[in-house]
Amino acid sequence: MEGNGPFYRQPRTEIRPRPKRSFEGRVYAVASSDDSVVSAAKLNARMVMFADRPWPMRMPAIRKHRDLVRELHGQEAGPPLLADFCVCTPTLDGAEAKARQYMGKFVESNFYHYELLGPHFSTVKGYDAYAQKIAMAREIGMDGIVSAFMEAAVWGTPDRILRKFEERRAIVGEFELATSFRFGGTPLDLAESGLRLYAKEVLPVVHSWASAGSAH
Repeated sequence: MEGNGPFYRQPRTEIRPRPKRSFEGRVYAVASSDDSVVSAAKLNARMVMFADRPWPMRMPAIRKHRDLVRELHGQEAGPPLLADFCVCTPTLDGAEAKARQYMGKFVESNFYHYELLGPHFSTVKGYDAYAQKIAMAREIGMDGIVSAFMEAAVWGTPDRILRKFEERRAIVGEFELATSFRFGGTPLDLAESGLRLYAKEVLPVVHSWASAGSAH
């Protein structure tokens, strides 16, 4: 790898450990703002999005990425990688309260970390997605933002989670998953038990979709 940009220069250096195969089809890029969607498409990179707002709101960016990849590279874009947040429980008893508590704390930490309620994002090029998020927060409040987050992410029993994935497939189409079980102060025992239950009862079904050419 090497780089000779206006601010950072990277002398040509061999990647270690050496890649076992080509990076063709294995490059991913987080793409939420319009500029980052364009950049990802130029690189023919898989689009990475966080499950933090309802999926119909994400579709314009996803469609733009698909159109650009088709235009620039003459092929269909690979499925997006959706970085998910999950609270998986054996019953629905108390599940919504747990999800709201930890997803809410995660959302709150994001707002403080990025200083999202400040005025600066409205004037910074390339951060329009943040500006949109701020506008939405001011319109519906923090409780509304958390509810929107919970609508996009998955929580509850394996059956409920699978139903939400089915609804997502109907909107987004084929997708890949990168799922987090510990965020916003989620206790280790809840995260671990949720991960194990998800691996046992959710993943086999998702893998069956993959073998049929859907989400994986």
